[in-house]
Amino acid sequence: MEEHLLQNEADRRRSTSVVATERTFQIPLVEPPIMFIPNTISTSKYNCLTFLPKNLYYQFHKLANVYFLVIAVLQVIPAISVSSGIPTILLPLIFVMTVSAIKDFVEDRKRKKSDQEENSRKTQIRAGKSWRKVTWQEVRVGDIIRVNKDEYFPADIIILNSSDSKGICYIETKNLDGETNLKHKSANKDTQTYFNNDSMFDGITATIRCEGPNPMIYQFNGLLTILDTVLVLATEQLLLRGSSLKNTDWITGIVVYTGHESKIMLNSPRARAKNSKLENQMNRQIIYIFFLQLGICVYAAAYYAIWFNLSKSDTYMYLELEETYNNAGIQFILQFFTWMLLFTNFVPISLLVTLEMVKFCQAIFISWDLKLYYEPTDTPAKVQSSNLNEELGQINYVFSDKTGTLTCNIMEFRKFTIGGISYGTNQRVPQNIKIPHVDFVDDHFDKTSSAAYDFLMHLACCHTIITEEKDGVIEYKASSPDELALANAAKFFGYEFMGRDQDLNMNLKVGGKDVKINVLNVIEFNSDRKRMSVVVRMPDKRIKVLCKGADSILLPRIRKSDTIEPTWAHLEEYANEGLRTLVLTSRDLTDSEYLAWNEKYTEALRDIHNREKRIAEVSEEVETELTLLGATAIEDKLQDQVPETIQFLRDAGINVWVLTGDKVETAINIGFSCNLITSEMIRIIVQSAKTQEVQEELQKGILSTKAGYGAKFVLVVTGDALIKAMRNEIKPLLMEITDRCNVVLACRVSPQQKADIVKLIRNSKVNIRTLAIGDGANDVNMITAAHVGIGISGLEGQQAVRASDYAVAQFSYLKRLMFVHGRECYRRNATLICYNFYKNVLLAMPVFFYGMFSVYSGQLLYNQWTYQVFNLLFASLPIVIYAVFDKETEYEILENDSKHYKLGLRGRLFTTSAFWFWILEAVLQGMVICMISLNAICTVSGEWESGRMDSMYVFSVLVMGLVIIVVNVKIVLFSYIHFWFSLAIVAISILLYFFVSAIITEWLPMASYLDNYDSNNSTSRMFKNPNSYLSLILVTYFCFFLTPLLYKSIEFVNVLRGKLGKVADVELPENLSEMDIEEEEEETRDKVLNELPIEDKLKAQETLNYFRRSYTGFAFSGDAGHVPQLTENLIHRTSIGW
Repeated sequence: MEEHLLQNEADRRRSTSVVATERTFQIPLVEPPIMFIPNTISTSKYNCLTFLPKNLYYQFHKLANVYFLVIAVLQVIPAISVSSGIPTILLPLIFVMTVSAIKDFVEDRKRKKSDQEENSRKTQIRAGKSWRKVTWQEVRVGDIIRVNKDEYFPADIIILNSSDSKGICYIETKNLDGETNLKHKSANKDTQTYFNNDSMFDGITATIRCEGPNPMIYQFNGLLTILDTVLVLATEQLLLRGSSLKNTDWITGIVVYTGHESKIMLNSPRARAKNSKLENQMNRQIIYIFFLQLGICVYAAAYYAIWFNLSKSDTYMYLELEETYNNAGIQFILQFFTWMLLFTNFVPISLLVTLEMVKFCQAIFISWDLKLYYEPTDTPAKVQSSNLNEELGQINYVFSDKTGTLTCNIMEFRKFTIGGISYGTNQRVPQNIKIPHVDFVDDHFDKTSSAAYDFLMHLACCHTIITEEKDGVIEYKASSPDELALANAAKFFGYEFMGRDQDLNMNLKVGGKDVKINVLNVIEFNSDRKRMSVVVRMPDKRIKVLCKGADSILLPRIRKSDTIEPTWAHLEEYANEGLRTLVLTSRDLTDSEYLAWNEKYTEALRDIHNREKRIAEVSEEVETELTLLGATAIEDKLQDQVPETIQFLRDAGINVWVLTGDKVETAINIGFSCNLITSEMIRIIVQSAKTQEVQEELQKGILSTKAGYGAKFVLVVTGDALIKAMRNEIKPLLMEITDRCNVVLACRVSPQQKADIVKLIRNSKVNIRTLAIGDGANDVNMITAAHVGIGISGLEGQQAVRASDYAVAQFSYLKRLMFVHGRECYRRNATLICYNFYKNVLLAMPVFFYGMFSVYSGQLLYNQWTYQVFNLLFASLPIVIYAVFDKETEYEILENDSKHYKLGLRGRLFTTSAFWFWILEAVLQGMVICMISLNAICTVSGEWESGRMDSMYVFSVLVMGLVIIVVNVKIVLFSYIHFWFSLAIVAISILLYFFVSAIITEWLPMASYLDNYDSNNSTSRMFKNPNSYLSLILVTYFCFFLTPLLYKSIEFVNVLRGKLGKVADVELPENLSEMDIEEEEEETRDKVLNELPIEDKLKAQETLNYFRRSYTGFAFSGDAGHVPQLTENLIHRTSIGW
């Protein structure tokens, strides 16, 4: 019996689904707890045991850390060591890795805190013959659980019973699929009856056999055995974690899947490591710099080996070179590694830790920004991946969810038209007198007119709402938020729906009087019919058909009248404002007409094989010859400043796409309301479900863009069409049409399809950067797939926030996050990276140029301790202060002028040419410092009395001092803003070097490990030598006047080559329909159009005219079957001829 039932249910699975395992457990649970995973959610990377090994693993995945570890090994080899066998590089390396580990620990702790908030939420389980409150993490498979109204389900649950007498409950799944209409679930009628009171849960013995954990949200099959009775379980009984209970006081159920085995978690991909574009470019430059270092070392080693081979006999008496190694090849190898150690700092060891420290500080300032703080919910901005700060300043594509991200998920009745006259203004009702779901202001409307009576009665009667009275207040329970707004509007105008009696008749209160409406039939709304009808008997005994729906569907069914044309003009006006429209119509039926029709309708209901088709056919008979009553306009309320933010993003050259699980009509409406779509734009809709048809629709769309060059296009594509369009043979067409369109709306897409769209753009355009923003669990895939993921931290679950890189409370905060923090982080961090390479090359190049005077023998120039701590003590803090506090212009200007964002959008500050200009500048400045210092100290005496010249060790102290002065003063010069502490730190960094040098060469005892035996007293002699100060003046002049000369030289060369103004490394978005498209591209498209065959040209113009049709804003959120306690009773009553 069980096998037969389970097999029958399994046959209903989708053909693509594969579930390899089964789960069987008894209640009470007799299996040990380890059989099933706990209900704990964890998104953090580390725990107490894994932190050290995993962090070291991640740290040594960084090429720079491996490089410095190899250098440390080379430093202990006596034959090539320049530090007496002491691995001096370990000190800065350990410091760098420690700071990085601390930063990882702090950021991972934030994730743990977010996880703990989720795991500590409260629910109720049955224990000890009572309901006991426990945290979510204490919930186990097999627990009997109780969830109350408006609470979220802590795990995947099989419903046993509900507060509704028929076991029905309503759930909101917008956190899972983005749909705003409520879904209904129902308990098995046997469990609803059996568990009629709480005591029945005590001592229960049952067995559940079901599918093993799997990610298929819309599939579930199982068996529940109670008292030798086997009950079939299906998706109708499964309540998923991530959804919430609505319009139902409570439900009880059995937990079947917990924690990371719940369907929502199985659909959430693991967080992937993300690196910014700037970091990727930096890694490439590190490799190039390393090859440059290798080239210099090869040159120096080869030079010395050749000199050694030619000069060993001539220098035998005083250099004793033959006592080392006679072989020139061995000398080459030894000198090569010696120079590698001398050039250790060519790759800046402090770069990674400096960058991470800076990004961490930048993240703190982002989270402290009061303009990113949302006071109503006490929600500040959160940064969970500070390594992407600069990525926010280089975004080319923004992918946004709709529900909860752009909208508040609140429907409000705003306007309507009756008799060709529009009512409703753009004013708002004051909050203190406002009623829910209505925001109508217009004193000119007369609700006592006969036209108004028919219209308002239609609002009050044509719906499937049921009511419940609580504490003397009537609550509306609606699966559709649109119906909720319409019924509340009727109530606002004095036509209040009070409820339904036991015969399902409607009770209204009209003008303070009770009115009963006899409901005869309900023909529900569905996406094919795009309309809904109720057949009612009015108080005056007239039978009326009340029909509401899409204008395109109802227009052919409406009798001609003078009000049609103005009504349709009002619909277009409402649509341009982004309002959701419905046309309201009615028809009178005689008793004989109704009886004849109802007989056909009853026959259709009895046809169990073709019921839906037969009902649709019969419905056509009464949904004709309709009288137009008017039309309504409902606002899907947007979050604050959404239209302005989207317009600002587009003005900056950023492509904005909306990806939603909602219907096509709903998505287009939101597009209009948030200024993403305008009435001038041409809408290309691709919504077929067959491969060939999708291909044809895409080809037509491409032809239309060619025929309408210069126009703006919107691509609207559905999830079904997207499945076909993502095939390899059609994907090029999809990419071409998206490039030609200004806006893309993807509707009815699954969470995985959202991610696929992001990956399509990310993988096909490797130089662009994507950002995804959403608020629900259905957005997690998209958020993790994008280069930057933003979670909206609102009233819904925190799944999207936990998976995101950044979290804000409002979509509009994206503007400040990107255009202020992102843009400035890119500017500062790009300069920081270039500067770090610059200062290290500048430090290393005097060693190379000094090699010219020592035949590249590997002679040490700097004291090894001051050389190794250069990046930690003498040239670290000033650039950190710059990268954290510098401000190019006022933030208000950046927020109000989108042109400033193009700095990062076009990658102007970190290009190959820009980077190597910094390197060239460092090489030339290093040469200037070396030559001036060498001549000032070692060739000219600074002592008037004795005429004695100072040694190379005095020259060494001066060279490093000049390098430190130049690199610190340069920060002052390229900074836009200065503080007393920033200037003080520059001065301290310079003075600290001379202080440390004095300690080593003047005050500490001479010792080989201090590398101060030959340099004793060199610091004091440097200060006594007047040539040192002359060197400072000359170096300052040549170094800081060298840069403008370089710029002018490059500009002059470009003029000669005819390349003035060309930026070779700028990477622009490849979008043919950008607002700033070049004239050459327009001419090219004209040429392409003219080259088309005549038939294609005519076809293109035909499809273009089709896509240019006007838009009237129809949208309705709701589907058939979500109010079974009403519709099933009516169907049953009709089918038995009641």
